[in-house]
Amino acid sequence: MKIRALIITIVLACCPPVLADFETVILVKAMETAAANVILPASVNGMVSYRPCEAKCDEKYERARLTPATNFIVDGKTVKYADFRQAHAAFRNVAESGAFISVDVARITVTSIELAK
Repeated sequence: MKIRALIITIVLACCPPVLADFETVILVKAMETAAANVILPASVNGMVSYRPCEAKCDEKYERARLTPATNFIVDGKTVKYADFRQAHAAFRNVAESGAFISVDVARITVTSIELAK
């Protein structure tokens, strides 16, 4: 067992350039923002606009497309988009409400969006 560990250590020590070729790839970007910083489209196939900050701010809006595969969550429960829009209208005026948005970086689509108080 000790010989196996020694051989693996020697092989890895001889190959640092190979190990350096690995890079981190971000697949999903997740962020928290205030519900007031989210502008929802009229339909599921529209673009959602959001500011990537936790309180009201003047940051530039980012955009991503909603799809039928997007999960809409309100207080931990999955809901339909129409119900999500109604909840969002109510949450926008609550100071401590938040929106958690996960975006597929490659496709620029929202995988999930959650509202919570």
